[in-house]
Amino acid sequence: MSDNLMDKVTAFGQRLKIEGVEVGRKMSAGMSSMSFKVKELFQGPNQAEKVVEDATAETLDGPDWATNLDICDMVNNEKINSIELIRGIKKRIMLKNPRVQYLALVLLETVVKNCEKAFSEVAAERVLDEMVKLIDDPQTVVNNRNKVLILIEAWGESSNELRYLPVYEETYKVCIQF
Repeated sequence: MSDNLMDKVTAFGQRLKIEGVEVGRKMSAGMSSMSFKVKELFQGPNQAEKVVEDATAETLDGPDWATNLDICDMVNNEKINSIELIRGIKKRIMLKNPRVQYLALVLLETVVKNCEKAFSEVAAERVLDEMVKLIDDPQTVVNNRNKVLILIEAWGESSNELRYLPVYEETYKVCIQF
């Protein structure tokens, strides 16, 4: 074999080795991410999701203010993760059950008013997107649509606190047109 051909074979072998390692890394990362999602699916609700489910249970006649305020205390004392709490509320808002949606909106309002760090996490977790979807969905009951509009209007009017979060201002501008 000529030296030139041997160099090409060696270079090709090296390229395969390097690309194989990269593909292996990407596959491992993808599998790790996928296994986390599968684990999350079968693991059941975490503590934050559990308290959200309790506070927004379909069987409640109305908001459970004691539970909602206990949740705020847990967030403020870092006994539950506020990001997980906001994610849990978002999941409940996304459900099609009008009572659960309403109770989740009331809980969200209570948490935002009483937990300083919740405001930015509502934006980070894209909860506003789900709230706007409720407004746009013709099947959303009027009471829930109005609650969403009231919340967004209140948050939009408190612009001093929200100037660093343009998502609130943009959502507010869209929603005041309704």
